[in-house]
Amino acid sequence: MTEMPTPERIRGRFTLIVGEVNSGKTTLTRHLLHSAALSEPGPLVVVDLAPQIPPDLVRRAGRPGIGGRIQAPSAPHVHVLSAELHAPRLTGRNDEEKAALARENARRIEPLFLEALDLNPTHLFVNDVSLYLQAGSPLRLLDWLFRVETRVVNGYFGTSLGEDPLSKRERLAMWALMVHCDHLIFLEKHSKEG
Repeated sequence: MTEMPTPERIRGRFTLIVGEVNSGKTTLTRHLLHSAALSEPGPLVVVDLAPQIPPDLVRRAGRPGIGGRIQAPSAPHVHVLSAELHAPRLTGRNDEEKAALARENARRIEPLFLEALDLNPTHLFVNDVSLYLQAGSPLRLLDWLFRVETRVVNGYFGTSLGEDPLSKRERLAMWALMVHCDHLIFLEKHSKEG
């Protein structure tokens, strides 16, 4: 990425931010959200899908930097929607359990997008969309996204978390988003937050 995107550059577009764990996806999304909140009347809606992972579980798994919710500005025109979600790769004991946890996540996530659309946002920010795509429908997601004028979405797209069936499905679904986005930002692994 040679130039930092601005609220003007993302307006009316589908911006997709992808990369490895710890590449700065959440940090960049937060920057764009805060910038847009200063200049756009909104409503701006954040659908935050990052699971709340206990620090001891992250340490045991040896995966620092996984997850991370967006710190949204406190403003009346900014709305944050989230749910209690699992981290299937960290908590599932086998492929079947991981898949079941991912399906439960998708079931909890879908109402968040319907609630977001009910708010008639001008801007929709989605943090950690790949969590939905582990079991959810990329076509349904694209339908929701394209009902909003400006979309900024981030998600994991890498290999450091393994190549199990869940990861392969997630990766293919992220490719589907890449094909349909207007602006793709691929971040290299370098920072402490992602």
